[in-house]
Amino acid sequence: MIELITAPDNVAAFRVAGTVTADDYEKVIPAIEEKLGDHEDIGVLADLTDFEDMTADALKRDLQYGLSKLSEFHRFKRAAVISDKQWIKAATDMTGMIFPQIDARVFPQEQKAQAMSWVSDIQ
Repeated sequence: MIELITAPDNVAAFRVAGTVTADDYEKVIPAIEEKLGDHEDIGVLADLTDFEDMTADALKRDLQYGLSKLSEFHRFKRAAVISDKQWIKAATDMTGMIFPQIDARVFPQEQKAQAMSWVSDIQ
């Protein structure tokens, strides 16, 4: 499940819990597109504290959307990931190496407020 969470106007923010399905992207993608329509550059925050799994269709949808945005990755200035799981930190670090134009950081669960502050500061 993915739910939108309150964030500054230039940030698309989500809380991910349990198993993510392809249908969850019906909320995520329009929220990101709305932010991109309103701002030249945005930040993305994903609270993955309770994330467990992702269906194959969800992974496919995620990759399709990501590939469709390759020419716009420079607009995604910062990505904040909230998680205490080591594998999520490793995946985020790898993503940062593949897409160096996106400043991606992982924050522990107790630093959610700092993560939101950091991701919104994209001047």
